[in-house]
Amino acid sequence: MFINTLPIIFTYTSLFSVVEAIIFLVAIFFLVYFCTPEVNKKWNNKPGNTIYQFLHFAWQGNSALWRAFWPFFLLVNIVLYYIDYRIMNVTYTIASWKTVHGMLLLPIVWWTLSVWRCSPNTRYKIWSSAARTITIYLFLEYFLRFIISTQYPNTFFDCQLLIINHIDCL
Repeated sequence: MFINTLPIIFTYTSLFSVVEAIIFLVAIFFLVYFCTPEVNKKWNNKPGNTIYQFLHFAWQGNSALWRAFWPFFLLVNIVLYYIDYRIMNVTYTIASWKTVHGMLLLPIVWWTLSVWRCSPNTRYKIWSSAARTITIYLFLEYFLRFIISTQYPNTFFDCQLLIINHIDCL
């Protein structure tokens, strides 16, 4: 997350500075930390044997936090990095880039709810807070990507080579 968005925002725009971004992200972490409930010390892990059970247990909040958090976190970051790589090499259009973001939106909502429901299922409150904060950061990442694609498309997309979707770069 924030691999390409923050450098673009800091370099090509004056929306906010590095210090303001750090203060904002740290403030979100502390706000989430103080609002996160204590961990459940009596919780017993029941791993699912199938992918359906895994998804169901995570959705219900009956999975370990790390099982609900890490697989999708890695997947979404790999997909975001890949589509950014494709855009930088001018093998994706802006419409394709936006389509992939749209396809990821509902799974991200599922992941966010699963992480929040499973957050008491860990040993330390700091891990619950960190996982919840990262889900919020992902929505901030999406918001920054939306701003870049609508307000500053020339900073990320090679609009001269994308003749078909040149209207997106205006």
